[in-house]
Amino acid sequence: MKNNKKVSIIMPAHNASKYISQSIESVISQVYNDWELIVVNDRSTDGTRDIVKNFERKDCRIVLLDNTSSIGGAYYARNIAIEKATGKYIAFLDSDDLWLPNKLSSQISIMSLKGYYASHCSYIRVDKDSEHLNNVNVMDIVTYQDQLKSNRIPNLTGIYDRSNVDVVMQSNVGHEDYDMWLKILRQTHSIGINKPLAHYRVLSDSLSSNKIKAAAWHYNILRQQTGIGFFKRSYYFLVYIYNAISKRV
Repeated sequence: MKNNKKVSIIMPAHNASKYISQSIESVISQVYNDWELIVVNDRSTDGTRDIVKNFERKDCRIVLLDNTSSIGGAYYARNIAIEKATGKYIAFLDSDDLWLPNKLSSQISIMSLKGYYASHCSYIRVDKDSEHLNNVNVMDIVTYQDQLKSNRIPNLTGIYDRSNVDVVMQSNVGHEDYDMWLKILRQTHSIGINKPLAHYRVLSDSLSSNKIKAAAWHYNILRQQTGIGFFKRSYYFLVYIYNAISKRV
């Protein structure tokens, strides 16, 4: 692992044929080229698997895995990929989002320069037709305490160094990425780049579009944190609601 500079990119895919080609192309276009893209076909019934298979034939850095279990969902598919990852770094990209070409190179450079083991970046929210909605800026440094107040590290922007941070599997808790980053941030702070390096696609039929359900998931994760009583938990939850609204303004 010492001389390993590879980034393992984790991508779950369920019926993702509409956007997944764009997502994969954005990985192929990265300036930083020492990566592997592990795509887990999560029991798709459209052309997702065939699309990824065609990319795999053309580029040996792309690996297609199939979730053949009766258990589905993004968290489970990501865990399949994480178990197969061989890179020093772990990063995440969903099958309807995309990265700008200097995303990986910028984050790995700042981690190395500043001595951090995790990094995140600003991003642009776009609609189903890739039209700009708004930019979301990030904090220069995100700590565990910061993350308790809001999801400061959207999953498509985060990357961490698995040679210095324990690999964290995702749990079936709704906001599995938020829960995972809380666990990572117990081990290291994350350094941010306040420049948009990714596009997050907002889809009305996505799980996270149900705001009431998302809020319930968030509160349950806060309940699981050790050393946080009711009043402090309530404070963090109210701050989360405020920040969630602010991101969309």
